[in-house]
Amino acid sequence: MALAISMGGIGTAFQSRNFKIFWWGQLNLSLGAWVYRLAIAYMIWDLTHSTAWLGIAAAAQMVPILLLCPVGGVCADRYGHLRQLIWSIAATGISGFALGLMAWFYTGLTAEWIVALSALNGCSRAFSISSRQALLPALVEPGCLPAAVGFNSATYYAANFAGPMLGWAFIEFLGVGAALSYFGIGAFIAVATLPMLKPERQPARTGARTNLLQDLAEGMRYAATHKGIRLMILMVAVMALFVQPALEMLASVAAQVLQMGDGGLAKLATAFGCGAMSGGLVIAWRGRNEGLTRMLLRGVVTGLCSLVVFSLSNTVWLSIPALYVCGFCVVLASTSASTLIQNNVEPSLRARVMSLDSMISTGGPALGAMIIGWAGTLVGVQAPLFVAALIGLVVVGLARSHVRRETINLETGRQRRVAAE
Repeated sequence: MALAISMGGIGTAFQSRNFKIFWWGQLNLSLGAWVYRLAIAYMIWDLTHSTAWLGIAAAAQMVPILLLCPVGGVCADRYGHLRQLIWSIAATGISGFALGLMAWFYTGLTAEWIVALSALNGCSRAFSISSRQALLPALVEPGCLPAAVGFNSATYYAANFAGPMLGWAFIEFLGVGAALSYFGIGAFIAVATLPMLKPERQPARTGARTNLLQDLAEGMRYAATHKGIRLMILMVAVMALFVQPALEMLASVAAQVLQMGDGGLAKLATAFGCGAMSGGLVIAWRGRNEGLTRMLLRGVVTGLCSLVVFSLSNTVWLSIPALYVCGFCVVLASTSASTLIQNNVEPSLRARVMSLDSMISTGGPALGAMIIGWAGTLVGVQAPLFVAALIGLVVVGLARSHVRRETINLETGRQRRVAAE
């Protein structure tokens, strides 16, 4: 008990047996995922030396999530969050192993092959992401949810801190095939832990049984007509479309702008990941909903301003701190928004609504990366990043007063209601 108190909200969340098991599996999965992302970026840049191809590779991983995540949310609400999570993570691990074997044994591997197999990986992830987020509230007590969501995010980005270094070691000493295969191993460790979970609260389905398209429309209508959730999704979209694509452009910035040489990509990605981990830990340590709206707005504005600094910087000593702040604010804002959505959503619609959050936060950076990558081939990578940050600041400026007016409703869950009245 004393340890739980000293660790704030984190200690409270870890009193749950379910959360401890879930966290261990997701740690291995997240670590492998960041190794995978580094390996893909390394292979694409090595083959093409093109920012456009970097954007296409990022899109191949993320656009399927953008398209299929809502369908994954419908299926999770219909057939069970835990069951879908097990099968979808298993499929993700298989696709990682397949690409790893090709990198090891197929000398004719091209950028097109990498993009195609990455797209298959993205399809399976579309079904795992929505079910993972929807499952979390059933693993902890309601009062522990902010800490659980925050620490889960911190773990994902802690893997971003360690993953690039681990991935670089794999690539340097064992080859890129080993890095990709490691992702598959992490996925199967996660799959092995999931049957041990015993969710405490399963959402009750309301209303008559409908078809998949009707379920999908019901979830979208609910999110669109719930003012607080609608605003939170907008804030997630700002970070996903205008800030997070910078992460996909780091290989280009390291090589063409900062001339960092070998290991430059890993150093920049680690700076972003270290900041992101810190942001998640702040949310987890607080362990409460009060004040999340204020933290959300500050995180969005500060993250956009740090991207402005990063886009204008030509020196390592300024770019790395700017990336740290950027990563901190991305997770601070995105985790705050996701927690507030979880606090307000009707349980029987949780996976469908959270799939919209996941679709934007995961697929949005791919869309932004495609646009920035294409523009980068014309004018260099810095100018598109700068313009993206300015657009984001304009959007937040227009929405800020509306978010503030919803503070009490968002933090207390007063507007939770059954779908689309």
